[in-house]
Parts: sequence; C-alpha cells; structure tokens
Amino acid sequence: RVCPVVSQTQAPMRADAPAARYSIRAVMALLCTINLVNFVDRGIISGAPVEFGAFVAATLDAPPSHQSVYIGLMSSIFISSFAIACPLVGQLVRSFPPFRLLGICLLLWLGALVGSGISYFLPGHPATFVFFICMRALTGVGEAAFQCIVPPYVEDFAPAESKSLYLALFFTAIPVGTAIGFEYGALLAGSAGWGVAFLLEAVFIFPFCAATFFLPPAASLS
Repeated sequence: RVCPVVSQTQAPMRADAPAARYSIRAVMALLCTINLVNFVDRGIISGAPVEFGAFVAATLDAPPSHQSVYIGLMSSIFISSFAIACPLVGQLVRSFPPFRLLGICLLLWLGALVGSGISYFLPGHPATFVFFICMRALTGVGEAAFQCIVPPYVEDFAPAESKSLYLALFFTAIPVGTAIGFEYGALLAGSAGWGVAFLLEAVFIFPFCAATFFLPPAASLS
C-alpha cells in the first residue's frame, strides 16, 4: 500500500462498539468534507471564465483572443504540480509521520487558497498574475498529500463488509465537489468577486485541516 504507516498499532477497538462506530463516522465526515472542498476549489476557475478573463486582461493586458490560453494555464499548473508532488509525498510518507505530513500539506493548501483570494485585490500588474499562478501550483502540492495518504487510511479502518461503500462515499466528492465548484465560482465571481470565493473556502475548511493532525491510527477505529 502507498501508506502502510497510517495503520500504526494502538489498543484495538471492536468495530461493533458504539464508540468505534461514532469515531469511524466522525473521521469519514471529516475526510469527505475536505475531499469535497478540494474539488470545489478545482471548479471555481472553470465556473467563472469571464471574470478570470478580465483578471488576465487587467494583469497581462492580453487581448480577448489570448485570454483562454492563460485561463487554461491557471488550471493546468495545478494538475502539473499535483502530478509531480504525488510520487514525492508517496516517498516522504515512509519517513515522516503520515498525519503530521498530511496536516502540514493541508495547511500549505490553505495558505495557497488565501493567496489565491488575495490576488483578486492586488494591483493589475503581471506580478499579480505570476503570484496567482504560484498559489494555484501550491494547491496541487497540498492536495497531493491528501490524495496519497487518505485513501489507504480509509481502506485500513473501514469495516470489511463496508469497505467499498466507504471508498465510494469518499470518491463521490470528485464529481459532486467539482459540480458545486462550478456553481459556487460562478455565483461568487458574479457578485462578491472570485477572490472572496477562495477566502470563504479557506475560512470554512481551516478547522477541518487542523483536525487532521489528530487523526487516530486506523487500528483504533477497526
């Protein structure tokens, strides 16, 4: 498995005990919420192409015929950094406590969300666009840790008879979160501004990210 250390042993708890059932549900709710917001974040740019086109025009003075290239870069830079960071995190997790690594990377992701939101309020200068691109790249690094560490962890603590259900619930966040992100980005960008969309996302998800430092070992849940 990618992350065998997430199942560090502690005094095991019976899966049918009420406390164990409550803990499993609480942990699943935490992880599914973070995963959902991960994909909401990915949908914001795609949901507001006109507003982000205006941002490109203001910062790079790009003509309308070239704006789509830079809007595409906003999304592709995230995918590129995510793809590079995934194997690196997969190796780091063998040497560092997985939940500490997860929490640090999620806080990095959180900081990138704040930076992305702040970009909206900065002066229309090429450096502002570069700053925004760097922030989007950092979100890929933060999300890479979550996607590398959490699925094996869920597979470890999920009851054998419900393992497929738990993983299905976790991965349902991919289409649902992306769809919400499109609408969320469109609504906020057309009213308060897309910068506010990123900042509200960061405020909402902060306590969930902080809680990952205290995730229990899988052995204590199963």
